[in-house]
Amino acid sequence: MDLLKDLGVGIAIGMLAGTTGTTGSARGRMVLLAAIVGFVAGLLLDSVVGGIVAAVGGGGACLVISDLVFGASRRQGSGAGALGFIVALAALVVLAIALLVPIAIIVVAIALIWLGISRRRRAQRKHAGLRVLR
Repeated sequence: MDLLKDLGVGIAIGMLAGTTGTTGSARGRMVLLAAIVGFVAGLLLDSVVGGIVAAVGGGGACLVISDLVFGASRRQGSGAGALGFIVALAALVVLAIALLVPIAIIVVAIALIWLGISRRRRAQRKHAGLRVLR
């Protein structure tokens, strides 16, 4: 149960870091920062294993959420600030779930993985026609 709590804390940290919606090398730096902060938080909460679990959760969540926020900001322009606020509120909810009902973090992790995979598939389908033209 402690590892699920650490995973939830890492996911919440990664979601907060992902609200910047960066891309390119800045995105890589934010993922690294989220992983480091997640490792330290997991280390303080549990142990080295908990730190590693929190770092993986933080890095993965930051990758998925920053892609989501960047895509929305590209389509909406400056209106994506509201999405960042909603994601920050969702991160607080994930943190509360992690501290109160750690077993429910499994659902959050599966939803985050599903979101990342579905966005990747949609992007591949979108550019499939352009690859044929080469």
